[in-house]
Amino acid sequence: MNDFDSLLTVVTAQAKAVGVPVSDKIDGHIRINKRAKKRFGRCTAVNGGYVIELSEMLLEAPEKSCRQTIAHELIHTCPGCMNHGRLFKKYAGMMNRAYGYDIKRTNSCSEMGVEAPLDDEMRHSQEARYILLCESCGKRIGRMRMSKAVAKPFMYRCACGGGLKRIK
Repeated sequence: MNDFDSLLTVVTAQAKAVGVPVSDKIDGHIRINKRAKKRFGRCTAVNGGYVIELSEMLLEAPEKSCRQTIAHELIHTCPGCMNHGRLFKKYAGMMNRAYGYDIKRTNSCSEMGVEAPLDDEMRHSQEARYILLCESCGKRIGRMRMSKAVAKPFMYRCACGGGLKRIK
């Protein structure tokens, strides 16, 4: 299991060593997000400082993937880098060249060496009580509870824009 707080100390030193102006006001304890399934990390500005949280998915990930994610979030603490603009990309490039990271806006589970969580399409198996089908792309969306979309699927759209119909 990765020790995120120790890795934060290591990556902060790496960033400062190559001239990335990370903030000195970062909470030294990385929070673990047990619900995050579509992102690996998040940096939040709180009371003049920053809090970093990482997805629970990274607890068993390769250490380099954890350091890379922490580096990504640390760059967000630099002035003018809360987005993924030009300055963010400049600092990410500095870290990538110096430490062999692949910091970019997003990374896939396979790039990070973690198992992908089940998505809606995979959850449509026997345990789903309801299944919606996109009439355009064919995507199946499993749902455990009755919701507005399950009750009136004709009022909703798939991410592709296609209409939905309930098939179970």
